[in-house]
Amino acid sequence: MSVSSAAARATPTSASPTSPAPSKWRWSSWSLTRKLPVLTATIVVVVVATLLLLTYDALVRSRMDATYDRLRRVGRQLVINGEQNLRARAVTYRQVANDSAVRAALRVAEQGTIPAEDDSVARAAGDALLRLRILPDSSLPLELWTTDGRRVVHVGQDVRGDSLSDLRPELRTSSGKPVTEIPTGRAGPDSIQYGAMYASGGRVLFWTVVPVMSGTQRVGYVAQQRAFSATPQAQATVKELLGNDAALNLHNVADSFWSSYAGEPIAPLVGVDTAAGDFVGQRRGVGKVIASEAKVSGTPWVFSLEAPVTSVLLEPRATLQRLALISFLIALAGVAAVWLVSRRITRPLVTLTSVSEAIARGDYTTRMAQPSGERTENEVARLSATFNRMADEIESSHNELEQQVEEALAVSQQLELTNEELQRISADAREARDAAQQANRAKSDFLAVMSHELRTPLNAIGGYADILKLGIHGEVNERQKEALDRIMRSQQMLLSLINDVLNFAKLDAGQVQYRMDDVPVREVLASVEPLVAPQLQAKQLRFSVEDCDPALVARADSEKLMQVVLNLLSNAIKFTPPEGTITLSCDTENGWIRVLVRDTGVGIPEDRLDAIFDPFVQVDRALNRPHEGVGLGLSISRDLAQGMGGTLSVDSTAGEGSTFTLRLRRGLVHAKEGDPS
Repeated sequence: MSVSSAAARATPTSASPTSPAPSKWRWSSWSLTRKLPVLTATIVVVVVATLLLLTYDALVRSRMDATYDRLRRVGRQLVINGEQNLRARAVTYRQVANDSAVRAALRVAEQGTIPAEDDSVARAAGDALLRLRILPDSSLPLELWTTDGRRVVHVGQDVRGDSLSDLRPELRTSSGKPVTEIPTGRAGPDSIQYGAMYASGGRVLFWTVVPVMSGTQRVGYVAQQRAFSATPQAQATVKELLGNDAALNLHNVADSFWSSYAGEPIAPLVGVDTAAGDFVGQRRGVGKVIASEAKVSGTPWVFSLEAPVTSVLLEPRATLQRLALISFLIALAGVAAVWLVSRRITRPLVTLTSVSEAIARGDYTTRMAQPSGERTENEVARLSATFNRMADEIESSHNELEQQVEEALAVSQQLELTNEELQRISADAREARDAAQQANRAKSDFLAVMSHELRTPLNAIGGYADILKLGIHGEVNERQKEALDRIMRSQQMLLSLINDVLNFAKLDAGQVQYRMDDVPVREVLASVEPLVAPQLQAKQLRFSVEDCDPALVARADSEKLMQVVLNLLSNAIKFTPPEGTITLSCDTENGWIRVLVRDTGVGIPEDRLDAIFDPFVQVDRALNRPHEGVGLGLSISRDLAQGMGGTLSVDSTAGEGSTFTLRLRRGLVHAKEGDPS
């Protein structure tokens, strides 16, 4: 009988069947190989989550402070511009008040006779008052009053017959409703007074009262009812200064009447905290907004600049999402590293237990792995060495196992080499991970700088250039206007480049949303010509839009479709020589809607057709390259087309021109109103 058989018989039997099995999920029943990775991984996740929350809180605070500062700066600029406009308008008011015809009409009234409307004195005074008429106030009343409350001359709507005809004009409206009296403050008897805003007939109105002086004596006053409204150009300038999400409103100092900058009555803010002039309030239909107020000197009006909190927090939340993804990857890598380290620590103990159990079962060929040439100074290594010596003594009585021991040593050496190779690969992987994280941080920093440090000053440059061109700060000559035009073109070009990079980043991150609808293709194509007309005229290009079937309706996002068509037309204009031809058309093919942009440019080499849709790639169509851009227009257009369920392709012949084809799914045909079909 062999020693192995005897040892096998001497091995104690397994646990009794009646012994209760340990719970699988009980912590006390877990082995060290499971406890150590779980505990360390939990610590890593908690630390990463805490840092993520602290970072988001800092981003929100920084964004809120930046928004407050931007609203305050724009508010101060708007107040300065408004006060300058009022001063300029006051010159005209005083000229009319000092007009000899106006004073003559008042002298006649002082003698006890109100001149008739067809009287020469009344007509002359009315002509003088008409100098104050401006659009869109052409039908609103202009009146001349004596100091004792008698109306001498009126032009425009007549509010004389209403129930308030015996009140001062600043207390009346054409609708017969009383208006709060204008505050006089510390103004002298010859000061121009501006009344509080009020709503009438869906418009926002106010009164302006100009005293008529004879020396130091007030002999009457001119009263004009005006409608508050901003021109589209002024609204566009304010939008450039504030951004797409912020809004500009006005309200009275003395009451709760509010008006939009476009001249429409709106509901007041509710639940506001007006400490230090900046506050957070609740705007109906918008939600919580950040607001900053600036009072216009000499008037009862206050500018209120508002930005929705959701828009302010949009960028911090997007950053949080990116950081959350990065943190998840870091935590995942940390958990993996912890698992590998814990396995390396606990594996010798597990192996020793397994080998001991194997020998107890009579398997004397099992050995502890012992790297050759390594000093056995730690406890695990010494225990392994002692165990191997014991096994070697047992092996001496079993000469038939010597060859197997030698093979085990050879395998051990091979494992050592493999372990070293794995360590080298792990180090390379860590370096690659660090490089990727650094590149991603650089990308995030770059986009943040472009968004905050470039777009904001560029928008301000465009706004100030527009204000200078309007002559608000003084008359501008033709050479100065040309210089301002060059500044504005350069500003628009830089904004376009920045927007391309930001749009590409949004597409790359999957943050673009599509509002799919049935879009009439003919209407979209007809609306693009005015947008590219300046570029076509600058290069003396011929442009035509072929007649498109009104029944063609594409399933798309109208804004994204317009952007793709404009990108393709801009690309065609850029690479078509002067006096060339660009054609825009649409048709159907196998159930798809096709939009085609053809040009007679220099074309694209066949070997470069596959590369033109790659980001940051520009294919040289000529030896010289006077072309602007960073090579993102076609890449963005292709991604937008694919996001709408379509495709974008190109056919080109070098020296003859190119044809870009946008394919979209066909939508339903909408019957027009009144169409019997």
